[in-house]
Amino acid sequence: MVKQRLLFISSLLLFSGICFGQTEADSVGQSRRLLTPSIYLDYGKLFTIPTNFETKYEGGLELLFLEKFPLYLEAGQATLAPEGAYSNGTYESEGFYYRIGAGYVGQFLPKNKIGVSFRYAASTFTEDGRIFIESPSGAQETFVQNIQRDDLKATWYEVVIYSDRKLSDLFSIGVNLRLRILGSYDEQAPVDAYAIPGYGRAFDKTIPAANFFFKVSF
Repeated sequence: MVKQRLLFISSLLLFSGICFGQTEADSVGQSRRLLTPSIYLDYGKLFTIPTNFETKYEGGLELLFLEKFPLYLEAGQATLAPEGAYSNGTYESEGFYYRIGAGYVGQFLPKNKIGVSFRYAASTFTEDGRIFIESPSGAQETFVQNIQRDDLKATWYEVVIYSDRKLSDLFSIGVNLRLRILGSYDEQAPVDAYAIPGYGRAFDKTIPAANFFFKVSF
């Protein structure tokens, strides 16, 4: 599974490199704006609100220098309640997260851009749940494990392939294809942390993800 994910992101990196090589010559001689600030909303996350699995809000700030070199600051809040996290019990994880990073962007088509970036992310979250195991014969007492944890922390890294399409001088839509690589998190015993807001399941060391965004540039 890890090899497949790395092959996936490597193919995207190769594709973006080819695109940059094809488009760089077209931009020679054109004047470039020194700084273009943008804000964006991950509208794809809003579609998860009606589901039982996840409620998430996420947005970001982009500072694009010379129309080539972006800096990113992203922040979000998420509540995860994955069904089946524990076969006998309930579970919910809630917290805030942020990402910071930098990258490179090139013009692909007259209205399309493509880019690659690397980001560092961190999350602070709480867990609330209950696990119970009943003895079918009644010979033993029911085992109950309450999960109430505060101020848990986790960090991870992301390789991101970015593409957007310009709708007007102000507005554009796009997608971020991410490969998340877990750095560290506060491991717990006897029942370990299960879901990290902004990242995903703690026992998955790499996670591919996609974010669809709506962006306003000034």
